[in-house]
Amino acid sequence: MYSKSGCIGAAHLVFSTTDAKDVVSWNTMIGACAAHGLARQALELVRLMRRSGARLDAVTFTSALMACSHCGFADEGLELFERLVRDEGLTPTMEQYACIVDMLGRAARFEEAVGFIGKMPVRATAGVWGALLSACRMHHNVECGELAFEELVRSEPENPGNFVTMSNIYAKAGRLEDAKRVRRMIERENMAKPAGRSWIEAT
Repeated sequence: MYSKSGCIGAAHLVFSTTDAKDVVSWNTMIGACAAHGLARQALELVRLMRRSGARLDAVTFTSALMACSHCGFADEGLELFERLVRDEGLTPTMEQYACIVDMLGRAARFEEAVGFIGKMPVRATAGVWGALLSACRMHHNVECGELAFEELVRSEPENPGNFVTMSNIYAKAGRLEDAKRVRRMIERENMAKPAGRSWIEAT
């Protein structure tokens, strides 16, 4: 309740004075830190959770990775990912793979992000490629954006949001003819532009 209302300090006080901490209470506190951009606190809680003997699960994993992604802690997030897979025996979910790609993309580490996708033991889904495309929009990376877009067209050809994003990446790079070409693809396939999305985003 406290964490949802923004009173993270009160939430931490309640948590710290609770003697019997189960996985749900640990995950709630780690998730609250992630939601408030407190990556270091989230990682410290993961460390304490492991030391307490509580079993980390997929929710713990995802919350901690999201905290690292949103706070720019790419190295810490990668270290956490490798440690939990190796030591805890956790099998990453596609959401967690997407978190890593998002985290590397936000840090403009595109070569690493693409390499990470290539080394995944399972085929990357649209969510993973979508995370990469969004990072390319953030950093105006046309080449990597084209790679992600091609994969997304294959996996979810009727999602107009991907076309809008790629069109904007081209437009920001001054490649207006390419931007128009992508727009025509939507018109040709009779896809509706997502509500609230502009062809040209504000800088």
